[in-house]
Amino acid sequence: MNINLSDVLSSVGNRMDKEVTVSDLETGYFGESLRVSSKTPFTLTVVCVSKGVVEITGGTVITTVRPCGRCLTDVKCEYPISVNCRVNVSKKELYIDNTSETDEISYIEDCTLDVDGLILDELFTKLPMNVLCKDDCKGICKVCGTNLNTSSCDCDQTVPDPRMAVFSDIFKDFNKEV
Repeated sequence: MNINLSDVLSSVGNRMDKEVTVSDLETGYFGESLRVSSKTPFTLTVVCVSKGVVEITGGTVITTVRPCGRCLTDVKCEYPISVNCRVNVSKKELYIDNTSETDEISYIEDCTLDVDGLILDELFTKLPMNVLCKDDCKGICKVCGTNLNTSSCDCDQTVPDPRMAVFSDIFKDFNKEV
């Protein structure tokens, strides 16, 4: 969803409260597909605090579906998103904690605010690298790919000591010669 900021930027003190909903998003996140499955409408407030600078505030809860890091089953995760930033629209800079440091932003183009981009920027700061379906997830079998949480398999799960690999190679070669 895009919001035109030109009316708010016309004079200092202008305010716009807009009821917004995040679109159905699917994006890549460190090699995995991240789907936003559920989102609640929320009010985004935009206030012109000085010439060309707006303050954007709002909050919502985003529910995503991500694969478990061990067994690859879908896991629903909820993340509270809180937006509170000041943006210089003409320079496309984000003011961080009222300091002189600035950060370049990508969710404002000309006088248009991309709400989905803003929410994704906030969401990416909340996401853990990996999620698990449960703390004691057994994962999948390395040999046959069976989900070990739901069934078992008869595959050989022994992991040979890599320091002994030289000896096993010798024994394999010896058995071939005999």
